[in-house]
Amino acid sequence: MATDETADIVVVGGGMVGLASAIALKDRGLDVVLCDPGEARARTSYGNAGVVSRGSILPMASPAFWGKLPAYLRNADRGLRLNYAHLPQVVAYGAHFMAAARASRWRRAAAALLPLTSAAYPAHERLAARAGTTDRLQRTGWLKAYRTEAAFASAALEREILAQHGVAFEILDTAGVRDLEPALVRPYARAMLLTETGSVREPGRLIEACEALFAGLGGRLLRGSVGRITPEAGGWAVAHESGTVRARQVVLAAGAASGKIAGTLGYRFAVAAERGYHRHYALHQDSPPLTRPVLDTGAGSILSPMGDHRVRVLSGVELNARDAAPDYTQIEAASQEAAETLRLGGPLDNEPWLGSRPSTPDGLPVIGRAPRHEGLLFAFGHGHIGLSTGPITGEVVADLATGRTPAVPVAPFAPERLLRWPRLF
Repeated sequence: MATDETADIVVVGGGMVGLASAIALKDRGLDVVLCDPGEARARTSYGNAGVVSRGSILPMASPAFWGKLPAYLRNADRGLRLNYAHLPQVVAYGAHFMAAARASRWRRAAAALLPLTSAAYPAHERLAARAGTTDRLQRTGWLKAYRTEAAFASAALEREILAQHGVAFEILDTAGVRDLEPALVRPYARAMLLTETGSVREPGRLIEACEALFAGLGGRLLRGSVGRITPEAGGWAVAHESGTVRARQVVLAAGAASGKIAGTLGYRFAVAAERGYHRHYALHQDSPPLTRPVLDTGAGSILSPMGDHRVRVLSGVELNARDAAPDYTQIEAASQEAAETLRLGGPLDNEPWLGSRPSTPDGLPVIGRAPRHEGLLFAFGHGHIGLSTGPITGEVVADLATGRTPAVPVAPFAPERLLRWPRLF
């Protein structure tokens, strides 16, 4: 049965960014409706590695891209897999991504992201305390491991930029890595330990707890996909599967679906869905536990502890249509590499998980008011740091919706920066 409801504000999207926004808006005394399809496993936040790092300031569009481009084009680098049938749909994204892949732009992006990532862990602590998930949040750092000295040397610019911005890290040799993480049986030539980094065990549990917190605050949760948001006199009409919600303001925080929804209003963002896979494995009973997330740069994949002697193996990026059939090539390769890095048992999942990260070419999220529509706020495009920066983004959204100065600077994330770019295609 179709239903019509009213609210002060509607949040479209129930991932970490959307939920945190809805909670922060309730804290400001607003009547909030959150619209989400309710497919917990489909949310990108569900499948995240759980890393919450002040050092997550360096986007995918790096100067190193050019040296790796031949391998990327051959699908010979496990960090990226291209579906060539989908490439015509992301030509604009690709063109602007390549324009961003230079040192000056990388440095500029790092400076823009630092205030957001620096506020990420404290915001997670505040949210976890309210949601009852403090036990799932730990600050043990995370490890970026290099199999060869040459690979370590090639990342010198990254370390320079991190040091320039005061991001703390330590460099470990082979013995240091073995002493820090005895669960790793593969020898690594070098590793960088980002000491200020935290992580969330089982991010899906955090999402569930935040839903319960939102409901406990009196928030209303509507299960169903949103197909269109339409401006009307005095506000907005948000059409979902079971009816319509009318409100003065709308927050579009629908992750990789945001570009399509924004497109119905004439906003053509050069965004893409970065698909990623994960699978869970039990560590061998005689193996030491893995105590922190590990990025194996040689495999282009991440190993992240999920508690109970379990490990989440996460693949690299697949550039493909969001609704395309799964291609397990990357996760199978990542799992084979993981079996030579940790003492693993069999997989604990019937099949690998698949999700889509909302990606912008310059690696910066889209946070701010829509330039042509009053009462519409954008909060999407966080790429790999949606779970990490979701809680602080929610506080920023609540600031913007209530006319306050945002908790962190948002000018670099303005929607206009993408919409101003020349329409090349």
